[in-house]
Amino acid sequence: MDVCAMANPDQFTSLYTKHERQLYRFLASMLGQPADAEDLLQETAKKLWREFESYDAEKPFLPWACAIARYEVLSFGKRQKVKRKYFSDEVAEALAEEWRDAEADRDLRALALEQCIEALPTSDRRLLADRYAGEGSLKDLAERSGQTPNVLYKSLQRIREMLFDCVTRKVALEH
Repeated sequence: MDVCAMANPDQFTSLYTKHERQLYRFLASMLGQPADAEDLLQETAKKLWREFESYDAEKPFLPWACAIARYEVLSFGKRQKVKRKYFSDEVAEALAEEWRDAEADRDLRALALEQCIEALPTSDRRLLADRYAGEGSLKDLAERSGQTPNVLYKSLQRIREMLFDCVTRKVALEH
């Protein structure tokens, strides 16, 4: 039976779509050329689909995909005639390691931010949602809320500082 026929296309599509931009950033950090990263992203997607049957759904998708992408980068470097414009295998490995660490830190910060936002008073959460999820400018929001733009700006600045401090504390506890 064909491997692709046994894989779950909906599950693959959902996971790949969710992580495509992160995978692109991973490739771009290793290649340095956006066009090469785009091309290799397509090749990596094909390889991920072919290998999807071996993916363990109990584990995170992105590290598995990055491991496959790393091998694609190494193969890509070997296929290039002018290898000196690309990183050595050792540098590519070091960049991959650095990217994984940075990605884990971004994920930790994103989770901490969600938790910190949830801990805010309802009025502060509503102001953040109105400002950043809503449409319009700060001036429009001020008109709708009956406050001056300066008052809203200062409130948002205070909330951002509280969130920064909260995220910094939570991340420090995890490290």
